[in-house]
Amino acid sequence: MNRKRKDDADDWFRKGEWSIEDIFSNLDTEFSKMRKQMDGLMRDAVDGNLPENAKKNPFVFGFSVKAGPDGFPVFEDFGNTRMRPFGRQGEKPVVDTRREPLTDINETDDQIAITVELPGVSKEDIDINVIEDKVEVNVKTESRKYFKSIDLSSPVETDSSKATYTNGILDLVLTKKESDEPKGTKVKVD
Repeated sequence: MNRKRKDDADDWFRKGEWSIEDIFSNLDTEFSKMRKQMDGLMRDAVDGNLPENAKKNPFVFGFSVKAGPDGFPVFEDFGNTRMRPFGRQGEKPVVDTRREPLTDINETDDQIAITVELPGVSKEDIDINVIEDKVEVNVKTESRKYFKSIDLSSPVETDSSKATYTNGILDLVLTKKESDEPKGTKVKVD
């Protein structure tokens, strides 16, 4: 599978030449930046210098790291606080009233399986919209608000979507559209 990498200015691997040592030498710097941003956020909270919606909502921020299909590490953040952990120094965080849940995506040749963590809601509160190349998961209750928009690497059959929700975990299985490429048969020469 060929998945195009986003051209992100903060992507350590965009130049193509890197090693595992490059990651670890940069992690100390990046974690130091994150700590400074979080310290600033906490100072602002104590001083009362927060946007109005941030005074009513908890700060949730985290990130996960996994190997992508191309073998490169994929960093994904989640929560309701946008502070770009690997972003520019001095950038102020933005607090949204919705949380972005932790999400995991697994692909096979014919399916895309998406797991979304949505604790504290009932299945009736979950609104899922599947478009050929995108999935949106939205929850709006009085106590919980979640939103996640997922760009898909392959178009899917929207009618074939199946979702289950158990113990705060939403599992969504999508069937990929068959390729428009002509199919053929390899012929052995005798």
